[in-house]
Amino acid sequence: MTQPLTDQAAEVAEVLRNELARLLGCPAAEVDLAVRLTELPGIDSMRLVQTVVNCEKHWNISLDEDELVEVRTGEDLAELIAYTIGSQAATA
Repeated sequence: MTQPLTDQAAEVAEVLRNELARLLGCPAAEVDLAVRLTELPGIDSMRLVQTVVNCEKHWNISLDEDELVEVRTGEDLAELIAYTIGSQAATA
C-alpha cells in the first residue's frame, strides 16, 4: 500500500494528471497515478520525457536525474516534484 501524498504533492498530482491526460489524449479521470508510469495506456518514452520537461517548465524547477531514475509511479513523480519545489524555494 502506498503512503498518502503530502498536501503539496496532491496539488502537484492534479496538474500532473491533467498533463498526462493531455499527452495521452484521454480524460484525466482515466490517469491512475498509483500505477507504474510505464503501464499507462498509450505511454511511451517520449511522452514520459515530455511530461517531465513540461512539469519542469510549469514549476520552473530542475528535477535531479538521479532521483528521477527512481520514479516508478505518477505519485512518485508528484512527490519528487513537490520535494524539488520546496527545496529549490528554500535555497532561493
